[in-house]
Amino acid sequence: MKRFFPYYKYLLEVKWLFAIAVAAGIAYGAVAGAGLPLVMREVLPGVFSHDQRPLADLIFAALLLPAIYLVQGVAQFTNTYLINYCGFRVVESIQVKVFSRVQKLPLSFFHKNKSGDLLSRLTVDTQQMRMAIVDVSNDIVVQPMKLIGAVGALVYMSMQKSEFFVLLVCLATVPACVFPIRAIGKKLFRKAKVVQAQTGDLTASVTDGLQAPMEIRAYNMQDSVVSRFRQQVNRLLVARMKVVKYDKSMTPVIDFITVCGAAAAIVYAGHSGMEFKKDVVPLLTALYLSYDPLKRLGKIHTKIQRATASLDRVEYVLHHENDLQEPDKPQPFADVKGAVQLEQVSFAYDKECVLRDLNLSIPAGQVVAIVGPSGAGKSSFASLIPRFYDVTQGRITVDGVDVREVEKHDLREAIAIVTQSPVLFNETVMENIRIGKPEASDEDVIEAAQKAHAHEFIETLDGGLGYETPVGERGTLLSGGQRQRIAIARAFLKDAPVLILDEATSALDSESEAAIQQALEELVEGRTTFIIAHRFSTIKIADRILVLNHGRLVADGSHEEIYPTSALYRDLYDRQSG
Repeated sequence: MKRFFPYYKYLLEVKWLFAIAVAAGIAYGAVAGAGLPLVMREVLPGVFSHDQRPLADLIFAALLLPAIYLVQGVAQFTNTYLINYCGFRVVESIQVKVFSRVQKLPLSFFHKNKSGDLLSRLTVDTQQMRMAIVDVSNDIVVQPMKLIGAVGALVYMSMQKSEFFVLLVCLATVPACVFPIRAIGKKLFRKAKVVQAQTGDLTASVTDGLQAPMEIRAYNMQDSVVSRFRQQVNRLLVARMKVVKYDKSMTPVIDFITVCGAAAAIVYAGHSGMEFKKDVVPLLTALYLSYDPLKRLGKIHTKIQRATASLDRVEYVLHHENDLQEPDKPQPFADVKGAVQLEQVSFAYDKECVLRDLNLSIPAGQVVAIVGPSGAGKSSFASLIPRFYDVTQGRITVDGVDVREVEKHDLREAIAIVTQSPVLFNETVMENIRIGKPEASDEDVIEAAQKAHAHEFIETLDGGLGYETPVGERGTLLSGGQRQRIAIARAFLKDAPVLILDEATSALDSESEAAIQQALEELVEGRTTFIIAHRFSTIKIADRILVLNHGRLVADGSHEEIYPTSALYRDLYDRQSG
């Protein structure tokens, strides 16, 4: 349980409600454990005695039982309701912390981990942690109080009649329950880890099936996708049943051990000549109420084991090393001009080197096109400038400042990016463009859309709803060209000194591309611009062309300078120009 202690700080926000819940739990446990045996021992025998009792005494005895259950019920409801509220607040805090951590991790983390598995860690595993932090913590208070209450009733009765004291020996079966609880708990922990991992795989499979409906239908993959899903469901079923096997075996094992103690109590009670109504019934009730908390405490152990398996998965995210650390003493980074320099830059994904020994000096305001065959390292080159990755060797500077010595937020504020497949969020068109500058007015957004040649189609969306039109999940309600132009409008709105266009017009048809070329000419004016392109029509506005091949710079200059001297560039250009 000590591994969960650092997360108890999330209860501080609701500490008073949690304290009330615990107090109500203590009251519930004490009343539930001691109330019924004492009523059976002290009240009911007098009611059913051979002597005639006054009606008032009978009414009092009859009302005493509902009164006990009323107190018990109110305390139980208060405890359960407030504990659930505190639990949901804890889950909320942990989920926000995990999600916040995910947003700060580098892109390499997402290459190694499936989005569906991360979703499972964020939802399913945090719920398991809630049980350990709140539910288990509550039971650790409530169940011992029930046990203390029931044992207290036995002690009280033994003080009145010596035979009852011997019956306390029956509770010696309690320590024997520890051994099966520990043995089963260890097995349960291992099985629970398998279940949580396979749950993540299943969620990832579902995510893939929901995010690629067109590709699945285009390649007739429906049957294979369903078959794969069925296999994963079956594997998860087998793993879950193993958890159920160990989880549900706990109660029968504890029941068997504790009933042995109850059987010994019955033998002793019968042998000593104790009265059934006055002595044996209260005794058995107290023993039953003593053993019930033991079973629940055994379940607490299984909950902790399952939650620990989830904790491992959550802490994998929370404690994952971020190899893109902020500088200890960040350099000031204001009034950026946009001069970019690469000094002996090499870069590798894990051990695969994709860029080698690049030395470049790009003055502020220059428009640079980066071309080359697929896999040449063009997109990797562009990803190093906003520091989505760190160089393996060398350094990159902007206005003479190493990008690793600048806070990432400040660096990226100075850079606008339009990618090959821009992602739109499930918001309106207006809000998707405003991402470029959250504080921008509606008029600024509309002006940016006009510059991107997007205003005309936006005005006609959804029967005239225009900028307030929802774009759907990932922008699925818009065409590829429309999504691209909204992304370009974002860049216009951001008005950053450095601009990266990564295949920015790849989704446009010829007519749209021709219309937007003029907008791009306006967009790149006065900005240091990197244009990554396969379609050479996009690079007409470039002042300079860099040709990459296998991560190395093989040509650098204008079209007129490198066309005669670079066979690779000439071949790429001639193929597209026909």
